[in-house]
Amino acid sequence: MLGIGGEEYARRQQAMRRLAARSGLRGVVAWSRGGSAQDRYADVYYLTGFYQHQPFVPDVPGRWRAQGHAAVLLPVEGPALLLTDASAVQEPRPAARLRTARDLVDALAERIRALPPGRIGLIGCEVMAAPWWRRLHSVIPGHELVGADDLGWQARRRKSPAELDLLRAAGALGRQAMAAARQAATPGATEAEVAAAAIAEITRAGGAYYGMGVSSGAESHTFAASGPAPYRADRRLAAGDLFRIDLYGSVHGYLFDLARSWVVGAEPTTEQRRLLDAVRESVQAGIEMLRPGRRIGEVARRCQEVFERSAFAAHHGMSGFDGVWGHGLGLSFEPPWVEQDGPSAGERLEAGMCLALECRISMPSVGGAGYEDDVIVTDSGPEPVTAPALHTLHAER
Repeated sequence: MLGIGGEEYARRQQAMRRLAARSGLRGVVAWSRGGSAQDRYADVYYLTGFYQHQPFVPDVPGRWRAQGHAAVLLPVEGPALLLTDASAVQEPRPAARLRTARDLVDALAERIRALPPGRIGLIGCEVMAAPWWRRLHSVIPGHELVGADDLGWQARRRKSPAELDLLRAAGALGRQAMAAARQAATPGATEAEVAAAAIAEITRAGGAYYGMGVSSGAESHTFAASGPAPYRADRRLAAGDLFRIDLYGSVHGYLFDLARSWVVGAEPTTEQRRLLDAVRESVQAGIEMLRPGRRIGEVARRCQEVFERSAFAAHHGMSGFDGVWGHGLGLSFEPPWVEQDGPSAGERLEAGMCLALECRISMPSVGGAGYEDDVIVTDSGPEPVTAPALHTLHAER
């Protein structure tokens, strides 16, 4: 049965205690957002298996604060405590003691004050609003709250066997959803109808829809519609349109993230074929480089070399490309970033990592296209989970 068991959560918490102790911390606080959006939920979920679906609502002094969030306090010595505003929790139960609080900030401060004075690491800094941070600092004398997001990234870099199985299941679901989108993308259909087909496939299989970017025709060089919906219900596809979709969702919290582009109801023109070939072939060249010990900068360089040799680049150069070839993948879009230069370029790949390699081109005069696949790094080589096996990659169109 797919999922993460209680023993693995216990190992994760113990590993985090060790990381915190080595950093001179008394413990860590993981702070995460809820609301069914899958944005910034991963730190609490990774340690406890708990997700808060209550959406954020503004604070009301004296009634509640930080609604729609959750926190885990994990001392170096002592049990994990999960704080949430949820009054009842379904099975499976979180892998921590559970306490309900209307004011999450003051409840967390009370628990921190019970610890010996010292530094407490905060994992999830970008999710904690400035007023909450200031309030915490003002009511925990003798304690210092310091940023510790690097500990979270370090803990989640290499995936366990159970996590890898979930990423494989997510990749398979992503492929199914993309196939449903492609089948729905016929002349006369709207962008919204294509999106609905993909979303229905995800939810029908028990996955969670996270998001997408859709564009087509004259707007295919953009990522998505500018309104709250990332697709348009008033945009009907025509034969010969370029259609581009970047789709992401999850199985038990573990993501798939893939992008495809194609021509609707017609064979590609020469210019469209150059564009589609360039994004696909450069990514596939990078996939073949995803092996333990390889430096991430080498992977990016290989992608770049293949793109530069493409017929598209010969006619248009590198215009419309930002130089980033992908990112880590797990419970979120995460480090390392796949680029030739930058903080991740010198890092070496390890078995158990998962990366999403991608290329996206946006040229108003030509159109736009994207191609992205998720790949697990194994001791025997790359394992694509959103694409066919390596020996058939180059045949895919």
